[in-house]
Amino acid sequence: MINFRIFLCIVLTAVTAAADSTIPKSAKTGRVRVVDHSLVDDNGPFLGLGVSYFTALWRYYNDRPRLERDLAFLSQQGFNYTRVLSMVGWNRAWDGIEIAPIAFTSREGKKLGAWPDYWQSLAGLVDLSYDRFGMRTQITIFADAQLMPNKTDRIEHMRRLLSDVVAGREHKIILLEVANEAWQNGFPGDEGTADLREFTRYLAERTEVPIATTSNHEGSFEDLYRNSAADIATWHFSRDRSADDGWRPIIDCRRLANVPGCPPASSNEPIGPGASVASESDPVKLVLAAAYAYASRLPMVVFHSQAGVFGKTRFEETPAIRDHRHLMHILPPDLANWTSLDGKDPASPVGAEGCLTMTCNISDNRIVCVPVGIRPEGLTLTARVSIHLRAVDLLTGNELRRFHLNAGDRFTLSDTSRALVLIGRVFTDKIRTKLKEDKP
Repeated sequence: MINFRIFLCIVLTAVTAAADSTIPKSAKTGRVRVVDHSLVDDNGPFLGLGVSYFTALWRYYNDRPRLERDLAFLSQQGFNYTRVLSMVGWNRAWDGIEIAPIAFTSREGKKLGAWPDYWQSLAGLVDLSYDRFGMRTQITIFADAQLMPNKTDRIEHMRRLLSDVVAGREHKIILLEVANEAWQNGFPGDEGTADLREFTRYLAERTEVPIATTSNHEGSFEDLYRNSAADIATWHFSRDRSADDGWRPIIDCRRLANVPGCPPASSNEPIGPGASVASESDPVKLVLAAAYAYASRLPMVVFHSQAGVFGKTRFEETPAIRDHRHLMHILPPDLANWTSLDGKDPASPVGAEGCLTMTCNISDNRIVCVPVGIRPEGLTLTARVSIHLRAVDLLTGNELRRFHLNAGDRFTLSDTSRALVLIGRVFTDKIRTKLKEDKP
């Protein structure tokens, strides 16, 4: 006899197969690869813009209509993948929204049975996200790994994941992450680090899907990732709003831009609306956090919010969640592969005053600059070479100003957006004949 839950899922899928035409379909095809610091699929390089959705698998199992509304909304905001958990329930915070691949007893003594159609549900979530809503999935495998304490069970879980979910769906999965904050979720100490590196290698040897390990703050970044089998280093950066005039959570990612022997990093769980420890709801800071991360050679950024953790609030009510949709249209898709300089570096084509910091990214004669923390008096630029620039508002996508500077020229952008990106080219004689814009 067919399981009733599976039957109901099939019926629901059939009823909703004619998806709303306003829902964007994925233009991306083929398996995701990591080339230098960029994500690449069959359509070329792209920037990973993800969103935490920890309860997605629970909702697939228990509340499909809410899940579909959420995925439709998120895809419309420009997010191209979700970060989901494959198990959770050890800690009291997950009471009532547990995800149970096996039977277990929580830390509080609550007994739960294994979902009988767990693997079908996880595979179905991956299919639904990609096929209907054009979003790939990042699967964080061991969230509350304490509910599966035996190493042999953990290896078996990975084996089933690869055989029952990943196989044939490689193009729908953007990343497999071994664990979430592993040091406090079942992989403590040196033995935990050794297991994490072993599990990363286990996965990497059996699939071509990119692999990450975890954000492990008990040890060092280098101990976990140097010379490992990981393709991406998922890391959780500072949420300290007291440092760097409140901008520390936005600029902290740059310290892992180029760590020798380590893979490129993902800003995997940054500060956001309703985040634990500290929360941030300013659209300027949150959108700049993504742009600055890409400009710091990170290929992936996740929007992290309370709605995406426990689901007690809705994504539609989340501050700043509608403000990322222009990023993919403004920033070059291979930006993470460009040479990234600080604006204070003499080699940078342009310097900046009136901001906390500014990146200047260069590829051939193309330039992208991301200033952070623009002060009320405005952003003053000093050209070190002849350069043509456009100032674009990341929040609206609007071009605010277009101008040309010769070497030594200074120009102040005042009364303008604080979420600004400068896009341009080194002004050579070849380009000069094509440009007619006046100097400011």
